[in-house]
Amino acid sequence: MKVVCRVPDRGEVELAELLRGLVAAPPGQPYADDVVELCQQFGARLMADPVARVHPELMTLGFFMRKAELARGKREHEAAARQDLVQVPAGLVFHVPPANVDTIFMYSWLLSVLAGNTNVVRLSSRSAPVVDHLCALLDELLAAPRHADARARVAMIQYGHDDAITAAISAHAAIRVIWGGDATVATIRRAPLPPYGRDLTFADRWSLMALDAATVAALAPAELVALAEQLFNDIFWFDQAACSSPRLCLWIGTGALVATVRDRLWSAVADVATARGLRPEVALRMARELFVHQAVLDGPVVGRTDYGAALTVARVDRLDGLSRAHPGGGLLFEAIAPSLASLDRWVTRRDQTLTHFGFARHELIELAQRLAGRGIDRLVPVGQALHLARFWDGYDLLAQLVRNVHVVG
Repeated sequence: MKVVCRVPDRGEVELAELLRGLVAAPPGQPYADDVVELCQQFGARLMADPVARVHPELMTLGFFMRKAELARGKREHEAAARQDLVQVPAGLVFHVPPANVDTIFMYSWLLSVLAGNTNVVRLSSRSAPVVDHLCALLDELLAAPRHADARARVAMIQYGHDDAITAAISAHAAIRVIWGGDATVATIRRAPLPPYGRDLTFADRWSLMALDAATVAALAPAELVALAEQLFNDIFWFDQAACSSPRLCLWIGTGALVATVRDRLWSAVADVATARGLRPEVALRMARELFVHQAVLDGPVVGRTDYGAALTVARVDRLDGLSRAHPGGGLLFEAIAPSLASLDRWVTRRDQTLTHFGFARHELIELAQRLAGRGIDRLVPVGQALHLARFWDGYDLLAQLVRNVHVVG
């Protein structure tokens, strides 16, 4: 069986040979100096990269890998140390990232390499130019002699839908990280892991935002534009197809108050889309249009407003009965509620991220406590919906990617 190895750039290689090399690679350690330096170099290169400047998601990735952020992560890791525990790498980690979010594979690899693991990352055979660019940049940095060990512990590969290849890699995996939704999780899980192996799975999720109407109404014009820019990032990156992309806007306030501000805000978001040159593909607009017509027939959609070609807002008069089906591509459901407590009965385990604006921290903590794990794993300010972090889908990813050796004596 053969695969194409993109990082290190080796072209077509025999899978068995590739796996033998990875298994024999020198073991790493959590937050080893050479790996932290590699990640810092990658982040610095990305922040200065002219290609990244036209892809905001790459700048976010560079921000995630900047020196200060890595140092903060290392301090948190060391502060959590216990005298009777020695943290060691989990071993070989097999990553299966989604095809619809170009940068997830880098986040998945980054957290695992910081844990000291050896990594096999399966890239989509339909990789985007952004993925090609990231692979080339990482390959260039790994070519330095100082990073020889890190280079030996990574393989970013491409292959078609070949269950035999997936099974062969899985047979060596201590941890398998499966992104991409329910169907991908079910498919990949058909390949058995070793008895000691385990899966980290990221199933289909749904996300929403909550805006405090009084806070939005009180914004000065420049502040409203700033909010619109943050909402643009949340809604339109990755065509609203990421699991953390908001699809419902829940206004907290009275109907009269919301009526005074909603058009101002959504028009400002549409203006940002126009200014940034967003032109939704015709197929995407058609899918959105067909979906809205069906939603009007099925309820509880009671009206719609189009804000240019980019954004359609569909008003619903109640949350009960609102389906979580969604076409992506610039469609927001919109509802009004008297308080965040209105979410208590509606939220399910499928709901992942609540982006928020205008709420006190204690209100958000109270909501998380009331939900008690029934749904919503992230509550983050607007503009951060797509900022992947160590804590995701209820996991502490870094903690999941190391092993704890208990030493008593």
